[in-house]
Amino acid sequence: MESPWYSLMTNVSVVAFVVSVWTQLRDVFERFGPRAVEAGFGAVMGLGAIATMLFPVQFAPGIFFDLRACLLALAAFFGGPIAALAALIPAIAYRLWIGGAGAPAGMVSMTLITLAASFGHLALRRHGLRIARWHSPALAFATCAIGLLTIAFVPIDPGASDWVPLMAARTVLLFLAVMLSGLALTHDEELRTARRENQIYRQVIDELPDSISVRDPEGRFVIANPATATLLGVSSPKALIGRPGAELGIAHPASPPHPGDTHWTFQQAVKRPDGSTSWLQTLEVQLNDQSGRPEGLITHNRDITDQKHLELELDERQRVLAFAMAQMTDGVAMFDHSGKLLFCNARYQKLFPLTSDVRVPGANIRDILTAAAERREQQVGSSPADVAEWIDEITESLHHDAEEEVHLFDGTWLRVSTRPSPDGVSMVVVSDITRLKRTELELLNVAERLREEATTDALTGLVNRRALDQRLEIEIARSLRSDTALSVILLDIDHFKAYNDTYGHLAGDACLKAVSQCLGQVFRRPADLIARYGGEEFLVVLPEVDAETAYRLANDYRELLAALALPHQASEFGRVTVSLGIAAYAPGQTDRSAIDLVGRADEALYAAKSGGRDQVSGWRRRFDVVPRSLRVVH
Repeated sequence: MESPWYSLMTNVSVVAFVVSVWTQLRDVFERFGPRAVEAGFGAVMGLGAIATMLFPVQFAPGIFFDLRACLLALAAFFGGPIAALAALIPAIAYRLWIGGAGAPAGMVSMTLITLAASFGHLALRRHGLRIARWHSPALAFATCAIGLLTIAFVPIDPGASDWVPLMAARTVLLFLAVMLSGLALTHDEELRTARRENQIYRQVIDELPDSISVRDPEGRFVIANPATATLLGVSSPKALIGRPGAELGIAHPASPPHPGDTHWTFQQAVKRPDGSTSWLQTLEVQLNDQSGRPEGLITHNRDITDQKHLELELDERQRVLAFAMAQMTDGVAMFDHSGKLLFCNARYQKLFPLTSDVRVPGANIRDILTAAAERREQQVGSSPADVAEWIDEITESLHHDAEEEVHLFDGTWLRVSTRPSPDGVSMVVVSDITRLKRTELELLNVAERLREEATTDALTGLVNRRALDQRLEIEIARSLRSDTALSVILLDIDHFKAYNDTYGHLAGDACLKAVSQCLGQVFRRPADLIARYGGEEFLVVLPEVDAETAYRLANDYRELLAALALPHQASEFGRVTVSLGIAAYAPGQTDRSAIDLVGRADEALYAAKSGGRDQVSGWRRRFDVVPRSLRVVH
């Protein structure tokens, strides 16, 4: 029989080996997901438990002690219920197989330890806590305590004197094995978490559109993201590593502007490889080691070249504007601290035609404003209280920097600027900004027209494809919320290319207009949307309209167009005809999308074309039985 001490040390070696093997195998299991990791962890720990039972300390026939509890506790606590089962089942099965008087107590001990460790795992998960290092000695204590409690059920001869020191040694080794193995697994998990976080940080940095880099105190690049490589005109971030920033036109890492500063910003000009100059807004953050000594800089660069150009352009425009204002003839007036008009030029009087006779030196500002209100030169309210409040407000503004825009009775717009001086005299400059105001209104009108043109087909005046796509998505969402029907009609002018070849493109444009005007006569509801889908195709969106109604409306339109009898020599019908395809969503139908609905209408249109043209066809697979009114109509 082997020495019990040899068996115990062999058990310790097995535990260390199994934990080491798992740290190497875990990466393999992680490829298959977290459940595979738990099951694999439990299986490895279970096999390790069986391995410890191969080198037991035997006190009596059928009574064995080993460190299997260590691996079972680790499996349950670190892996959870799945790992616990994967470890416990093979360990119990093996213990049953080898049998002996101590088998029942051994299985109870294994089960209790696994349950206790699983409970600890679930308790941590329930409270959203992660396994910390101090949990390992706690787990070791609980494992040893349960193991000692179950010894009472083991049939050991009380007269044997050598089992007490062996049991004490086994308990100490079990405590150390659980604690040290737990610390090793905790450390491994911390390393993996740090690695995952680093990978996430690296991916975030690599995906940032701005340049992020780290340089050492000598200015050499240590880390750089792709945006930095693009900014500096190199092939990849790897091409920057180890190169001084000065070679690429980047300023050497600066010292903090003020002692104690940890970050600072500045602007710098960088020469690109193509000879052009870029402006960068640079943020530098000092990177210190654990002792607080600087060991590099984290640099964030943002390309502000366009902003710089805009600033220069803005400065130039401001200079031009200042020159233009200096050449303008503005009205100028000066009032004293009591509001008496001291001076005014002729332009000032001319800008106020209805009160020019009272705007003379010596007049008080209150008298001038009273005349302006009485003669309705300005709209200031109808009640005497409103007029009095307005006069008080304007009089008080003489003592403060103020600027306002005044709208006169004849549509003229004036900008009135007030600048008081320290001696109580206020200068008022009045500028005619009517043209500027009109330009502003014109720009607003132009913007509105551009918005309309962006969503309108120039030839037919209908909604264009771009606006249609947006509106159709809205109608799909609305019909889903309200659980209502939604139908679309896709129509195509038959033999339109032949029409253009026969009558010319101008006639083709007139034909498109006639077809679109007919659409407006049939689909007249405010909710109906008529759009030019492309070329000679049109699409009609009909909210809250079922397939039956859509068919009826489509045939009404086909008959209306037929009544126009637009000649078409290249058509078998001798007139302009259209083929129409219909698709609809019924109430209760939740699987809806614009692509699917238009695709079905396109299939229906193809069926109408294949069936001989000048007809209406629907997406037949939508219905098990197609009503007669929904069948192809000629």
